[in-house]
Amino acid sequence: MKKLLLVLTLSLPLFLQGCGGGGQNSCSFSNLTPGATYLIIITNSQNVSITLTRVASSTGTITVQTPISCGNVVAVLATNSNQALSASPSSIYLPSPPSTATITGQSFDATYGMPRVEYFDGNGYLVGAVYASSVSGSTSLQASVPDLSAAYSGNYVVRVTNKTSQGYYANTVGTAGITAWGRDRVDSDGDGWYDDQDCDPYDPYLTNNCGGEVCGGGQEPITVCP
Repeated sequence: MKKLLLVLTLSLPLFLQGCGGGGQNSCSFSNLTPGATYLIIITNSQNVSITLTRVASSTGTITVQTPISCGNVVAVLATNSNQALSASPSSIYLPSPPSTATITGQSFDATYGMPRVEYFDGNGYLVGAVYASSVSGSTSLQASVPDLSAAYSGNYVVRVTNKTSQGYYANTVGTAGITAWGRDRVDSDGDGWYDDQDCDPYDPYLTNNCGGEVCGGGQEPITVCP
């Protein structure tokens, strides 16, 4: 899973380079709330968007460099209600996970669209994201459980975000904790690197060529391959 996440991270520059076809534009936003967190949403000509998180300076400004036209870059204030939420079930057996989960708390709002529900592992990596299928009042929602076939045993955080009147998921309601079990991470060659991190999970001494890149100079310990 981590390899996939690294690929997605490394593809960010490719996304940006492939959209503008020219030099870098310096896109500046002013009159923002000093010290506040903003979502910088960049949309290319194929209407594909990425979202960056930036904190406004002490003078209320944010500047980003991108080949995308500044007319396709917006800054949206991100708010966080920091609600302590509860998830049911709170423990998931990974080989046979439930199809739906119920999140309870307060401040859920479906006025502008169903809340988004995201699952993060213990390292903060996004495992999966879905949208609520129903919201009951403002205190309960139901949502499908995302694909957890590549997830491992451990602690996870479920985050709920409301869609605002501006059309962006910019209001974090809060988080709930869950545990997952039944699929432990494996280190087949016993070299201290889990198989999903190891370029050659069955050789404790030599690394493999991962996607054209040699990791670790041929000897362990290795660097994680993209």
